[in-house]
Amino acid sequence: MGSLSVSSKKMVSVSDEAALRKKILGTHAYDGCVFDTGAVLATVEGILDLVSPGAEVVIPNVTTIFHGVDATLNGSMGHVEKRIARLGSLESVPDALPYLLHKISCVLTCKCSGGDSHASAMEILKLLSTYTWEAKIVIVLASYVVDYAQFSLVTKLYTTNPLAKLIAILKQIPENFDDISVVIKNKFETIISLVKVSIEVTRLITTFSNLPSKYISNDAEPMVVALSHIPIAVYWITRVIVACASQIIEILGISEVISSYTETWDLPSLEQKMMSIQITFQTQIDLCYTYIEEKKQAEYVQTIRDMFGQTTTVHIDNQIILQIIISVTDGSLPLISGLDGTTMVGVEVLKGKTVLLFISDLNISHDEIFILTQIYQASRKLSELQYEIVWLPIVDCVEDEEFEIKFAGLRKKMPWYTLRQPGLLEAAVVKYVKEEWHYSKKTIVVALDPNGKVSSPNAYHMLWTWGNAAYPFTQTRELEIWSSQEWSLKLLINDIDQTISKWIKEDRVICLYGGESYEWIQEFVTTTKELANVAGIKLEMVYVGKNTTNERIKRLTEILAGRSLIWENPAFTWYFWTRIQSMMYSKIHHGAKVATTKEAGDYVLVEVLNMLTLGGSDHGWAMISQGAGAGPGKIARAKGDVMVKALGEFKTWSVEVKQKGFVVALNGYLAGRHTKEHCNRLILPGIDDIPEMVVCTECHRPMEKYIMYRCCNE
Repeated sequence: MGSLSVSSKKMVSVSDEAALRKKILGTHAYDGCVFDTGAVLATVEGILDLVSPGAEVVIPNVTTIFHGVDATLNGSMGHVEKRIARLGSLESVPDALPYLLHKISCVLTCKCSGGDSHASAMEILKLLSTYTWEAKIVIVLASYVVDYAQFSLVTKLYTTNPLAKLIAILKQIPENFDDISVVIKNKFETIISLVKVSIEVTRLITTFSNLPSKYISNDAEPMVVALSHIPIAVYWITRVIVACASQIIEILGISEVISSYTETWDLPSLEQKMMSIQITFQTQIDLCYTYIEEKKQAEYVQTIRDMFGQTTTVHIDNQIILQIIISVTDGSLPLISGLDGTTMVGVEVLKGKTVLLFISDLNISHDEIFILTQIYQASRKLSELQYEIVWLPIVDCVEDEEFEIKFAGLRKKMPWYTLRQPGLLEAAVVKYVKEEWHYSKKTIVVALDPNGKVSSPNAYHMLWTWGNAAYPFTQTRELEIWSSQEWSLKLLINDIDQTISKWIKEDRVICLYGGESYEWIQEFVTTTKELANVAGIKLEMVYVGKNTTNERIKRLTEILAGRSLIWENPAFTWYFWTRIQSMMYSKIHHGAKVATTKEAGDYVLVEVLNMLTLGGSDHGWAMISQGAGAGPGKIARAKGDVMVKALGEFKTWSVEVKQKGFVVALNGYLAGRHTKEHCNRLILPGIDDIPEMVVCTECHRPMEKYIMYRCCNE
């Protein structure tokens, strides 16, 4: 075992990797010869599988090493025959391969038993100087495994085959290893383990040359790093094979075996070295795959960009673009029909229709689904509304059982088409959606016309503001609707509640109000109802406060006892305020501005911001309209304490009611008592599409911007 100690010392002497690299590279003179290293490596692995089916059977003992080989041979022959057929049919395997195997075997068997493992490794590399680095190491592994397999066959057939017995006698292989097999078992396990790790590293090395050059070149950073490590790795694998061969030779030198077992081995340190190299290459492989995936994504994203950027003559229909966006590589149908929630369909069901891509994560609210369902189902009754909705969920979480349950639950509530599984959406599509359509957790609705062109990159606010009236969901249609609108209660309600719509038609006085305090709500409703009796007006009241949990709705119903309309379904309150926010975003998107000291602003936007300011307050507020309340001055609004005070002082302005009407008179009274002191608060959800500057609707100065974090699971 003296050679092992020398080798161990040598490992320290060649620790200067720069100098070692120079020596290794000096042995390389590639001449362009190419052969199928993959087939040879697969054959090497097949041989190793057959001679060492498991740790229990790697001992070279007639009764132990091969007790599982027959079963392995029988169970693996189909696989092995494929490898044999592949190797036997390879024209690219060099004719010199048998000669090279023999020469390397000579180095391994003649010099390893008492020589310098570093020098032996360098000699082998010189023999293989004209081959690629991958080919070098595959040939070295093949030479060693062939020798090891021949030894195994002789041991296996020793007692049954006269030829094997005669060869064993000449090689001085003992008839029975029973007395020493327990001692050498761990050594053979280490040898096999080392060879297997070497094969794994070799497979990683060969992977780099098989990466698609279309997406990654040798100049790419992860490839540059990987290729720089390959020569050193080839050297260490060669050195491992030299060391393993040395151990086999010394074990077979029976007279020296037992006395040598107390020597220091360097195989464990070599194994650690190989595992370190394996980790390095695996890391680089992963980086290369990431690089390739990024390149593929960029190519896919560019394809989508090109498709959407084509002229109208190219867009015959929406099928090509939908197939790119809703891509399924396995040929299965990607969508689930909302009619029954089970039927799988392809994108051809969307042909000739406007398509709304409803894009969100799994945290979409039930209120959002409920309201959109009302809009969608109403459209099914009108043949002129030829559009479909497709839910494309974008998720970042792991698709576990909890995820599947949540996803299935949401999908069942949707009567439109949904993606069968979130994972079917290509990563490049997700990238495009985030980069080009600016999706970031907040739901967006991308409208595609029947030809597949984007008619609106985000029709979300258009859809909430106008519902089916916005069809075909184009910017032109949205502007057309706005051009015919003025601020009114009718615009604010927009048939959310048919009862209120009926009151508007009957020209009743209608009061919308909100607030957190039960005491203030009760006081305000009582005061308002008493005034209506005194003034002799038909007044209806509707509570539209933002905080509408089921428990709060129940409590308010008890307090008000039929004196005020309260929406029992919280989804209507959610829609009321979401629609107002959407009106604001829509107006700002089309260039509307709030009045300043220097220029007039958009009156509808001003009133929308006023509503949002009132709704964002913890205190009570009220808005009173005569019927539709169309036009400036036809709607009175104020904070809760101001409105209560004004109503309580009805006698002061009651004379004006007979001349101007109740709401106009109230508005005049409120205007006369307006003070400059105010503290308005406007709360807007999210940060993505908030305007850079919002002007106070009272003093026309820019409002200060604050950031608020909220967690509410009511």
